[in-house]
Amino acid sequence: MRCWSPADSEIRLCGHGLLCCGAAWAAQDQAVSQLEMNGLRAAFHAEGDRFWIGLPTIGCAACPVPHWVKEFFPVPPWRAAEVGDHDGYLVLEWPEGFDLHSLPIPAYALRRRTARALIVTCRASPQSLADVQLRYFAPQHGVPEDTATGSAMRVLASYWMNRDLNDQLLAQQCSHYGGELYSRVRGELTWVGGRVLPAMVGDTHVS
Repeated sequence: MRCWSPADSEIRLCGHGLLCCGAAWAAQDQAVSQLEMNGLRAAFHAEGDRFWIGLPTIGCAACPVPHWVKEFFPVPPWRAAEVGDHDGYLVLEWPEGFDLHSLPIPAYALRRRTARALIVTCRASPQSLADVQLRYFAPQHGVPEDTATGSAMRVLASYWMNRDLNDQLLAQQCSHYGGELYSRVRGELTWVGGRVLPAMVGDTHVS
């Protein structure tokens, strides 16, 4: 499968898209155990009302918080990590219970500073049912903010396990519409799961 951003840029890895595609096939009683996007294969299975994709576990490397971050966020994060190559991800962590909703969406000027998508995160407050919270920004790639980001959850599964959290997480994505994501690290595979609600059902005919 292939996915595009609203700015018509192809998305290298869209976990949300993979999850929804697998759920759509399952709804048609199709036996699907693997999905593929841009050469990356993902395992797939349904479990009750949740659907799961299994992606290769990815590593995170701690790094200093970049000096330019203060240009975009008035309250600075206290930790950072890089994931992947120069256009991979930059994880920024705020203290436990920090209100991620209060962070502004970075301007398109971010592309002058980094090609990495930003994953901002914190441990959830003790009163929350979630373990962690997150938001995802990639204006350089045509996505000012994503609603629910499976690829970011894959990254955070490794990041938070390195920070002494469980190998199973429930995350709240603090976007405008909100999202609830699950993860399980199982050796070489990181499973990302969630519920899928169909928005439209129809048939497409190509002549």
